This record gives sequence, structure tokens and C-alpha cells, in this order.
Amino acid sequence: MSTQAPTTRRRWSWILVAVVVVAVIIALLAVHFASSGETPTARPTTSRSAPTSPPPADSKPTGCLGGPSRDAAMVLSAEKLAPHTTNGAVEVATAFVRWLNQYPYPSASTYAAIEKNGLANSAPTQDLSAFFGGDPNLSGGLVPDATSYYLSTVPGVFHVESSSMDSVSVSIGTGLVVQGALSPTLRGSITVTVHWERGSWKFVSSKGVRTTEDLYSIGTPFTAGC
Repeated sequence: MSTQAPTTRRRWSWILVAVVVVAVIIALLAVHFASSGETPTARPTTSRSAPTSPPPADSKPTGCLGGPSRDAAMVLSAEKLAPHTTNGAVEVATAFVRWLNQYPYPSASTYAAIEKNGLANSAPTQDLSAFFGGDPNLSGGLVPDATSYYLSTVPGVFHVESSSMDSVSVSIGTGLVVQGALSPTLRGSITVTVHWERGSWKFVSSKGVRTTEDLYSIGTPFTAGC
């Protein structure tokens, strides 16, 4: 979607909605959301599939590896199933984005599992209780405090920013689901880095790199999404 299009057809307003500096798990979390003046066709909020078994050899990212839930078990399942490939790294990065960005927050009882098995050694620190204990509004105010929401990869895309054998950075575009309804206009963009350690991809950091419009103009759609 080009910013050169006539404003009578489409107008994008860009909002930097979250920059959370954390001395623990995430050095910088920044999410961009775009709001379109034109309402596209609504898309389902449920997954088109829920991959919970190893994908075919380096198949294209589904955006839903590990299943449609947004809990620690989903993240760790994605880590276990994802191959040591760039596409596998994309799946794990996406799983972590889906787990992290939601309200109510992930259950505190799951923090230890993510801290132990989901984070790379180079992640800033591993104190998830301190992170969520600050009551961050990870929508940057787009969703009012204490309002339920999560991110969906059904209308999602991805773009690999850099890739080596053991380190991948990927920008992930998602839809915003507010109180159970997929927004027809709100999209998010976040860039995640993961490292291959201890036999699987692990989360390192996330930050804002691309505007949502830019990412959706170049991104590759997920094959499933949830």
C-alpha cells in the first residue's frame, strides 16, 4: 500500500505505539500500528490450521507452529518443532510475538518455563515477572488499559531482515484482535532476533525497524496463521 496513493482512496496514519525499555528480558520493544481509512474485508480470527507436528523439510512459515494457543507451551512447542533453518527461526520468532503481546498478560505460572527454555543466553536478562509487573500497555495506548487484546497472524506477513546459520532477524506483521474481534484497520510491525542455542531457536530481542505500511508492502504472507 503506497503512501503515494490518492488520499481519497486510502490514508495511513502512523503511530509509534510502544517503546518499552526493559533491563531484563527485552532491551527494546517497539510496535508500529497503522490505521486505514478504508475498511478491508474482515478475516477470520481463528487459525486456518494449527501445526503441532514437525513441518515438511523447511516449508514456508505458517505463523502458527506450536498451535493456536498463546501460552508458554505453544512457544516451547514451536521451538521443539522448528528446524535449524531461516524458516524455522521465523516460526519461533512469531510464536514469541504472539505469546508476549496480549492482555490479560501471559500467566505468571508460565514465566519460569520461558525464562529457562525460551530465551537466548544473550537476552538482556530473564526476569519476566519484573517486565509484566510494570503493567505495560504493549499496544501503546491503541487499546485502553485493561482491555483484552492479542495479535493474530491470520492477516500476517514476515520479512527476513538478516540471516546466518545461527542468527536470524525477522520483521513480523500481525493483525490486532480487540475483545475477540479482528480489527479491519489495525496492523502491527515488530522485528525479532533469535539465535540457535541448545538445539533450538531462542528469543534474543525485539525492536521497531519498519513501519507497518512498509512491512506489508514487502512482506510474505504466512501460509496458515492463528
